[in-house]
This record gives sequence, structure tokens and C-alpha cells, in this order.
Amino acid sequence: MPEVRLRLDDAVSATEPSARHQGDPALAAAFAGSGPRVAALCAAVVAGALLLDTFDPLRGQIAAGVLTWGVALALIGRTDGMRRRALFYCLVWATAGELFCSLVWGLYTYRLGHIPHFVPPGHVLMFLLGTHLAQRMPAAVADRVTMGVVALTPAAVLLLGDAFSALLFAVYAALYWLEARLRPLLATMFLLTLALELCGTALGVWGWNGRAPVVDLAMTNPPFAVAAFYCTLDALVVWSVRARLANARQAGVAVANRG
Repeated sequence: MPEVRLRLDDAVSATEPSARHQGDPALAAAFAGSGPRVAALCAAVVAGALLLDTFDPLRGQIAAGVLTWGVALALIGRTDGMRRRALFYCLVWATAGELFCSLVWGLYTYRLGHIPHFVPPGHVLMFLLGTHLAQRMPAAVADRVTMGVVALTPAAVLLLGDAFSALLFAVYAALYWLEARLRPLLATMFLLTLALELCGTALGVWGWNGRAPVVDLAMTNPPFAVAAFYCTLDALVVWSVRARLANARQAGVAVANRG
């Protein structure tokens, strides 16, 4: 039992949770270590990757992939314990989501038709940037952002013909209701990733395909509520960390019972 307890302590020892995250090691792992310098680096690298893809789609994508993978792996390497697991989960879930949403579901297409190498690690950088900014967003501001989303989503549906955003907003609203302690992150990611999507589609790095297959709903390029995908990714990261911690605790109980 002491050995298992030590492992649990090590898993969260690298985190220094704010008062908002006290009592939830998964949130502590997700939010730890995203300082202003790291956030600025993440923003610069993501912007650089988009510009490289725009200036030279083939060689630019290769350079952007080297850049984003190098920075993401370096940042992951600086962490330990459950924080490292959180970033690894982000990378895995992001890769799976990109493959499914683009190549299987067919919601959007990248410039050259494949998933650029810089995209999966780019999600890790966006996660680091979002968790840094979210710690500075009061809960009341998050609620006001979400109320703005509530007001603007019907306008996007009725005025822009963006019916798919009604479905995406339902996903965002469900996450916002279920995960009260994630609300600042969800609201932050809504604003941050909507800006990213507007830039990425304007530069032609990727484009949304007009109608969502299977559900057959029209959508704009990008959909207004596109951040629901990114918010789902963030929630999956936290849920994966919680599951890992729960399994570790169960293992500790089993060892104690055998002892």
C-alpha cells in the first residue's frame, strides 16, 4: 500500500493546483505548468505552422511538422507524473479525432487532402495555451461568454444557414452543464478555437465541406460552434486522467486487501 500511495503522490506531485482545482487531481494535472512563456511559445508556434503551410503547402507542412513536434515533445518532456499523461492523452485523442472527423466522417478537408503532421501536436499546444488563459478567466466571465454563445448560435443557424452549429452547441452546452469546474476552460477554448478556425480557413489550410455527412446538416466554413470539438477533446483529457487515477486507487485497495 505505501508503494501504491507513493505512485499516486508522484502522479500529481508536479502539479500546483490553484484553489479552483483543489480536490481534483485530474484538473490539477490538466492545468499545471502552463506559464505565460509557455503559452506565448505555443501561440507563436501554432501561428508559424499556419503561415508555413500557407506559403509552401508541401515543404511548409514538413517544416511546420518538425517545428510543432519538436516544441510539443520538448514541453511534454519537461513535465512528469500525471501532467505528462494528460498531455499524452491530449495527443492520442486529438489524433484519433482528426482521423475520424476528417478522413472518416468527412466534415473538413486539409489543403493537400491528408492530416498534416503539425496538426496532432498543434492540439497539444492549443491545450497548453487554453489551460493557461482559462486560469485567468473568472467563472462569471465564462458564464457571460456562454450566454453570448446561447444568443449567437440561433443567429448563425437562421441567418447563415449553419444548422450543424445547433448540434455542436448542444454538445458544448452538455459539457458546460456536466463539468462545472471546467467552465472557464470551455469558454476560453470556445473563443480561442473559433479565432483559430477563422484564421485557418481564411488561409486555406483547411476547409469545412458545406454539409455534414450522416446528419445531413448545412454548415458554414467554419461552423460557429466548432469549438465543441475542441471542448470535447479537453473533457476527454480530464476524464482520461480521472480514470487513470481511479484505476491506481483501485490497485492500491487490492494490494491492501491482499496484505
